[in-house]
Amino acid sequence: MILNGFKTYWGKNVEVIDVNNIVYKGFVNAVTIPGDSEENCYEIDLRGTKQFGNRLLNLMEYEIKSIELVQE
Repeated sequence: MILNGFKTYWGKNVEVIDVNNIVYKGFVNAVTIPGDSEENCYEIDLRGTKQFGNRLLNLMEYEIKSIELVQE
């Protein structure tokens, strides 16, 4: 599972590739754990992506192909 240690990305800059091969670079503003998620899975909120600017982008665990930390 990619997001098993997902909380380690909270408060950090990351590069996410989704299942449609779209690349998002942004700051992990929030992490939601399965028990608190309506979808019962991990979720992240990214801020500062090229596509969405300062608006939050919410991605579910099953939408993410890969996630990596990036240098600030």
